[in-house]
Amino acid sequence: MSRNSAKTNDGPKGSASASGSKRKLAREKIAGAARATGRLVKDAGVFVGDLNRDGKVDQEDARIAAGKAKKVASATATGAGKLGKKVLQHDMGKDAAAGAAIGAAVAVPVPIVGPVAGAAVGAIAGVIKNVRSGKK
Repeated sequence: MSRNSAKTNDGPKGSASASGSKRKLAREKIAGAARATGRLVKDAGVFVGDLNRDGKVDQEDARIAAGKAKKVASATATGAGKLGKKVLQHDMGKDAAAGAAIGAAVAVPVPIVGPVAGAAVGAIAGVIKNVRSGKK
């Protein structure tokens, strides 16, 4: 087989330029869609981040966001404190807290376990102890 015979005939003359123009048109459409998507993403970012509605995301928006985050954190801490007080009024909560404290203290010197995992295991042990003892 010669080198020239391996070429395929895609059609009549000019079909290569027709397929080239189709590719160019496809590239232009994709590029246009990408530009439009970029504009939409930018506009959405400004819409979400522009908390004072002045048309730009700046330090004032960051201050507003920080203030809102502080309020949410404060409300969450207050709620957690109230919940903690209610839990510790019950024997099971007291046993779980005691077990967590003991588990955390025991697990501190253990390098892989650590105090957080030790507290979790201790809390579970405290709840199991409470359930087995029949306290309510």
